[in-house]
Amino acid sequence: MSAELDPQRIAIVVEQILACGRPIALATTGGGSLVINWLLGHPGASRAIVDAQIPYHEAALIDYLGQEGPHAATQETARCLAQKAGLRAQRFAQAENAVGVGATAALATTRTRRGEDRAHLAIRLDDRYHLRRLAFTKDAAQRSEQEAILSLAMLDLLSTVLGAEGAAQSMPAWVEIVDRQVPVHSAVENLLSGEATAVELTSTGSTLAPQRDQRLLIAGSFNPLHDGHRGLAAAASRLSGRTATLELSVRNVDKPSLTYSEVIERWRGVQNETMDLVVTREPTFDGKASLFPGCDFAIGYDTAMRIVEPRYYGTEADMFRALDELLETGSRFYVAGRLWRGKYHGLSSIHIPSAYTQLFVEIPESDFRADISSTDLREA
Repeated sequence: MSAELDPQRIAIVVEQILACGRPIALATTGGGSLVINWLLGHPGASRAIVDAQIPYHEAALIDYLGQEGPHAATQETARCLAQKAGLRAQRFAQAENAVGVGATAALATTRTRRGEDRAHLAIRLDDRYHLRRLAFTKDAAQRSEQEAILSLAMLDLLSTVLGAEGAAQSMPAWVEIVDRQVPVHSAVENLLSGEATAVELTSTGSTLAPQRDQRLLIAGSFNPLHDGHRGLAAAASRLSGRTATLELSVRNVDKPSLTYSEVIERWRGVQNETMDLVVTREPTFDGKASLFPGCDFAIGYDTAMRIVEPRYYGTEADMFRALDELLETGSRFYVAGRLWRGKYHGLSSIHIPSAYTQLFVEIPESDFRADISSTDLREA
């Protein structure tokens, strides 16, 4: 099909959406504003439409989401918009069955922009996020045509998830659409939005109030979880007398923050394990220890090296300050050796300032050694 729209068909679909009996709030940035025009321009829009926002400027987007940016045109931004829109619809309509619609786009523009022309859509409905990605062939259509197709795709997704008639039966060759779904987990939402500092995810559910005392944390990305993690956890548990828990931080010192979907995927990857998963927003060990006072950590040789390396803190004074805080909370690091540049290294290979040696406990090579890494497994 071309980017020409059928007003009669659009009106039919809009009527079905408005008659669904659910409060709907929308938030879109960078594109997709035609959907708001179609919905609000239809007689009886107040039957369903509770709120519609276009936070176009980055400052407006930060204010709407209540989260510092930048907020690029990504699936995570669309999901955050849908989450916020859904919460606003619930609050304004005082209804639990509210629907949140979010969209973010990077459409054809007069300035030079890195990356493809694209859009991401998200609808938060009951226990699912319905996600849609649109990729536009570069220079194949004008911005107005991209806007029309984006808006039609939004209307189509909304009508489809509400059980109404779809708005689009085909799309132009210059747009590629991929749909997927992820479950809604309010605990993960609260963590990513900053409303919670830590959540515990188990095979049966989640809690915003994890046990804070006497934890043994296995910090990692778990992409994927492997026998090295399991063996490290078992060895540290034997030495510490504590039950091991996996700890995943959504923020990292030298990597991009994890998205909602990535957290859910990591959770799925460990649900068959005997260890539970704690997810935090703390990228540093002193930050983690502030959440779980007196906790112990099980780490590898390479991580232990970074703990006593000033450049990972900014200054040596900052490093000493962080190590002092770990001492004060009573934390300890159980350190396993590993191959490093072709040779096995253990805790004794690391120069640790004398004031902090009590922070570290060596896991003997005879107790645990695993020369594998997540990176090697991903590249295999």
